[in-house]
Amino acid sequence: MRLKVQMNVQKIPQFYRLYLLSFIKEMIRIGDSELYHELYDVGKRPKCLTYSLYMRQFKLVENEFHMENATLTVSTSDPNLGIAFINGISQTREFLHPQYPLEVTSTQIAAEEHIHTKIVKFKILNAILLEDKNHKPLLIQDESFERELNIVMNKQFEYLYGRNLYEPIQILEHHLKKQVIQESNRHADGRTLFYTAQKGDITLKGHPEDLQFLYQNGTGNRSSQGYGTLEVISCYD
Repeated sequence: MRLKVQMNVQKIPQFYRLYLLSFIKEMIRIGDSELYHELYDVGKRPKCLTYSLYMRQFKLVENEFHMENATLTVSTSDPNLGIAFINGISQTREFLHPQYPLEVTSTQIAAEEHIHTKIVKFKILNAILLEDKNHKPLLIQDESFERELNIVMNKQFEYLYGRNLYEPIQILEHHLKKQVIQESNRHADGRTLFYTAQKGDITLKGHPEDLQFLYQNGTGNRSSQGYGTLEVISCYD
């Protein structure tokens, strides 16, 4: 399920991923408190969720993004999560953040691609983040990138679906550019965190069902925190 949320918001924090996650979690909590408890109150676990933000006419002013308005794309393979999110918005179309309130002006279920081929070219809407077991960031030119991507996705698939990838993911082509992203979270004690990620296009080969889940839930590390959101450019037989 892929959702497009049009938002009336004029400014957001520079470290906006955590801000958006707070909004998404609040809508899920309002829409289905039991599901929220399962996802966020019972330990740390992977989520069937990814999201990306598109800002119109934006500029960075000190530590804030100023804009006309924005569109949030939320994607999930779990229809219950998507429905909970929609139900939350239907009950309250406002997110009353003390510094950055927003109003939802419209929500729609967007057309979602159904992948039936083994080769797909994707556009990365935000940035893909991949780290090894020592939390060292990996770039596409690193020899271990493809191997580590398979390790990460196998772990997620095992937890979420009780299985490994049906076939290893292969990277056939890429046009990726390095992007250093500044973030902060509640565990950072006010410090700025730096994540080395990549943005652009990537062509993957794998089992169609695996590629479908990568498309729906995001790819790489921290996909449920606003990384690795994919959009299908084209499919190849």
